[in-house]
Amino acid sequence: MPELGRYALLLALLLAVYAVSVGLWANRTGDPRWRESVRGATVALTLAMTTAVMTLEYLLVTGDYAVQAVYNHSDRALPLLYKLGALWGGDSGSVLFWGWILSLYTGYVAWRGWPREGRMTPLVVPLLALLLVFFTGMSNAVVDPFRLVPGHPTNGNGLDPLLQNLVMTIHPPAMYTGLIGMAVPAAYILAAVWKRVPWREWVPVVRRWMLFSWMFLSAALVLGGMWAYMELGWGGYWEWDPVENAALLPWLTATAFLHALQLEEKRGMFRWWTALLGVGTFLLTLIGTYITRSGVLKNSVHSFTGTGVGPYFVGLFWAVLGLTVILFWLRREMFQDRMGLDGSFSKEGVYLFINVFFSAIAVVVLVGTFYPVISKAFWGQTIVLNESFFNAMTAPMFLVLVLLLGMAPVMGWRFAKPASVMQKLRVPWGIGLVMMVVVYFHGYRAPLHFIGVGLATFALASMVQEFYRAARIQRLAHHSSWPVALLTAVKGNRRRYGGYLAHIAFLIIVLGVIGSHTNTLSVTETLHPGQVVTLRGYTIQYHGLQNVVHPGYETTEALLSVAHGSVRQTATPGLSFFPGSAQPVAGVYIQGGLMRDLYIVLEGSPGQNQALLQIMINPMVSWIWIGMYILLAGTLIALSAPAGRDAAPVRQWEIEPLEAWRRAQPVAAGEGGKSP
Repeated sequence: MPELGRYALLLALLLAVYAVSVGLWANRTGDPRWRESVRGATVALTLAMTTAVMTLEYLLVTGDYAVQAVYNHSDRALPLLYKLGALWGGDSGSVLFWGWILSLYTGYVAWRGWPREGRMTPLVVPLLALLLVFFTGMSNAVVDPFRLVPGHPTNGNGLDPLLQNLVMTIHPPAMYTGLIGMAVPAAYILAAVWKRVPWREWVPVVRRWMLFSWMFLSAALVLGGMWAYMELGWGGYWEWDPVENAALLPWLTATAFLHALQLEEKRGMFRWWTALLGVGTFLLTLIGTYITRSGVLKNSVHSFTGTGVGPYFVGLFWAVLGLTVILFWLRREMFQDRMGLDGSFSKEGVYLFINVFFSAIAVVVLVGTFYPVISKAFWGQTIVLNESFFNAMTAPMFLVLVLLLGMAPVMGWRFAKPASVMQKLRVPWGIGLVMMVVVYFHGYRAPLHFIGVGLATFALASMVQEFYRAARIQRLAHHSSWPVALLTAVKGNRRRYGGYLAHIAFLIIVLGVIGSHTNTLSVTETLHPGQVVTLRGYTIQYHGLQNVVHPGYETTEALLSVAHGSVRQTATPGLSFFPGSAQPVAGVYIQGGLMRDLYIVLEGSPGQNQALLQIMINPMVSWIWIGMYILLAGTLIALSAPAGRDAAPVRQWEIEPLEAWRRAQPVAAGEGGKSP
C-alpha cells in the first residue's frame, strides 16, 4: 500500500508539470485540443492526489506502523475518528492534505469553471497547477508521507493528546479549505490582469471564490478558539498565539478585499489597492504557513517544527510576490481608476476607512507576531509581545470598524448629507446610548468596554433597521405578514442581506468578546470531600476523586455536584494521563449558558483525597460561538445569490480597460491617425 501512495504522488507531480507546461503553451496558441488535454490532466491530477490521500488514510486506519506518518501520529488505542484526523497531525500528512485540497479546487476550476470563464480559466489552471508542482514536489522529495521506518514496529507513538478533540478534528479541514481557497481568487486576478480582462467580467468570479474561502476561514478561527477554550484549561479562547495570528492575518485582508470589491463594482475606485489585497491575502497564507512550520517563532502551543519545510514556503512567497510585482507593472494601465473620491463623507469614504483599519490591524498583528525576530536582529535580544500589547493596539481600531459598519447602510454614494444620515440613525444611536448607560451600571467600567458595547449595539440596531425597512416595503406592497415580507426581501437581494447578516454575526462576536472580558471571576480552592463552594448563584460540592481507565490513557476525575437554581448536575473535571506525554491533559467541565459559563478545571491533588480546583465564571463566551453559526448562514445566503443578480448596474463611465489604455496611447505613424 505505501508503494501505491508513492506512485500516486509521483503521477500527480508529472501531471502537474504537464498541466503547467502544456497549459501555458495552449493558452498562448489557443489550440482547443491542447486545452482539453490540460483539462483532462487536471482531473487526473485530482484523482491521483485523492488516491494518495485515501491510501494514507487506509494506512492510518489499519495501523501500518511501518509508515513514518502512521508511526508518529497514531497507535492501536486511538479511536477511529482521531485516526482519520491524524492525517494532518504532522508535516508530511498536512502538506499532502494541503496539496489534495488545492487539487480539488483546481479540478473544479478546470472542469466547471472553464466553460463559464473561458477567457481566464485557461491561464488560471496552469497557475494553480504551478502551486501543485510545489506541493507534490514537497511530498515526493522533502516530506514523503509514505516514508518507512526501520524495523517492524507493532504500535505507534500516538496522536498528540491535545489534538484528540472533536472540534480539533473539524478545525484543520475548515482552516485548510479557507486558506488554500485564497489561491483561487489570486490566480484569477493574475490571469485577468495578464489578459487584460475587463474588471466587470472577473470581479464577480473573484468575489464568490473569496467569499467561499473567507467563510471557511472565519469558521476555522472561531473553532480554533472553541478548541482552546475546551481543551487547554486556561479559561480563554484567544491569546494572540503566533499560529492564531497566522490564520487571522489573511482573514483581515480578505475581509478588506471583499469590501474593496464593493468600491470597484459601484465606482471603479482604488483598483491598485483592490488587486494587491486579493493577491496579498494569498501571500499572507504562505507567511502563516512559514510561521507554523519553520520554528522561527517558538512561543506557540501548536506549531509544526519537525522537518524544516518553512524555508520552502519562504521561497514560494518571494516567487509569487516577484511575479505579482512584475505583472502589475507591465499591466499598470489596468489599474486606472474610473472615478475619484468626491468626498470622505460618503459610502465610498466609509468603505475606504474600513479597508484602512482592517489593513492597519493586519500590519500591527504581522509586526507584533514577528517582533521576537525583529528585536533579536536589531537589538540582540528576543522580545515577545504579549496579549496586552495586541489588545491595546487593535481594540480601538476594531471599535472604529464597528462604528463604520453601523454607518455604512444609510450612507449614499458620492455624497451623503450629515443631517440626513443622523436622521436615519437616530433610533440606533438612541439604543446604543441607552445600552452604554445600562452596562456601565452593570460593571462595565473600562471605557473601551462600555463604549464598545454602545457602538456594537448601535451598529447591530442599524443592521436590524435595514431588515425592518426592507420587510416593511414588501409588506406594504404585497399586504403580506412580517415573516413572509422579510423572507421575500431577503430572497430578492440575497447578496445584500446575506452580507448584513454576516455583519450582525460579527457584531454578536464583538459583544461576546467584550462581555467575556468583563465581570469575570476566577477562584482557586483546595477542597476536602464534602466541602462546598458558592459563587454567583452556583453551589459546588466536592465528593472525592476517582480514577477511570480508558483505552490508551487514564483519567483522574473530581466528583462534583453543581446546583444553579433548580438545575442540578454532576460534574467530573479531570486530568488525563497519556503514555509518553510528560504533561496531563485537562478535562474541563463547562456548564454553558447564554449569559455566562461555569468553567471548572482540576489542577491537581495535594493528597488525602483533596482536589485543587480552579473555578471560573466566564460571561457571554457562547455569543462568540452563536456568532459563528449566524456568520455561516449569512455567507451562504450571499453565496446563493444568482451570479450577476445583485451586481451594480452598468454605468456610462465604465470603459473597457484595454480600450481606455489604447485611447491613451500616442498616435502611431502610418496608421491613418489610429492608436496602435
